[in-house]
Amino acid sequence: MLRIKILFTAIITSFSAHCLAQFTAIDSKSEEFTQFKASKTYYVKTGDEKFDTEMEEVMKSLWTITPAEQITEANFKVKIKDKTCSFILPIIIGAKTHGYHYLALFNGGKKRIDNYAYDDMIAYCPINFWGNEMEITTCAYRLRNMVESMILAIDLVQKKNIHGMPKKIVDDLMKVYNTKTKSVKDRTLLFCKETISKKTTENEIAKFYPFKFEICDKDKIEQVIKDKSKDYYYFQPGLTMNKCMFIFDPSNGEVVFFDYQMSGMNITPSDVEDVCKAITGKK
Repeated sequence: MLRIKILFTAIITSFSAHCLAQFTAIDSKSEEFTQFKASKTYYVKTGDEKFDTEMEEVMKSLWTITPAEQITEANFKVKIKDKTCSFILPIIIGAKTHGYHYLALFNGGKKRIDNYAYDDMIAYCPINFWGNEMEITTCAYRLRNMVESMILAIDLVQKKNIHGMPKKIVDDLMKVYNTKTKSVKDRTLLFCKETISKKTTENEIAKFYPFKFEICDKDKIEQVIKDKSKDYYYFQPGLTMNKCMFIFDPSNGEVVFFDYQMSGMNITPSDVEDVCKAITGKK
């Protein structure tokens, strides 16, 4: 099974507090972005049948930015040096136990995968590695929304003329995402029991969250994504080097809430309280 690692560089340290979201690190006016738009995108087989099948279906049904094709890991190692190629696959940046875990999109052109860094990413979406996705391919159940969120990030940086250093790009995208947080109260918010701490019970959530919610299992999240449901949003942690929290629209992969903390590996009732404050506009 494919397990690819990208080594840390100084830019990871500079932007570690900002890099865990459905974002792009590349300025839409840059040569790298122009290179990507002219490329052919390859989605790389991992050896996990469910992930590879889902990725193939998602790319064929959703991906229109560039031509796309599935390839093997062996072919990927040959093509990685080709600047006419781009790649999308699950990766680990840094050591498995001390790194970032992403579904990542990046250009070809470097000799080896470990020559790449955070600022090479066209778009990326975190894997909930320290939650319920301790194998980086177990995010397959929500892969459709992950890819949709990356496509939306690429689209936003172009339509809203977002540019500058990676931190500014991330901050500007976060502002866009959080303008839609008030809509969360209009649907039932799903909390997957496999991604929250044992202390975050239904009673504890109800203390801080007065709107409609439900604690469910991973299978329900998978189903509402398949159904493209407009009755629900779902709370999605991204527990990797940092503690990140998202709310997704399962109907289209849109992020309608994002926040992060520098430390912590559990989703607690206080995090739910922060969501409620974001919805109501209270601090």
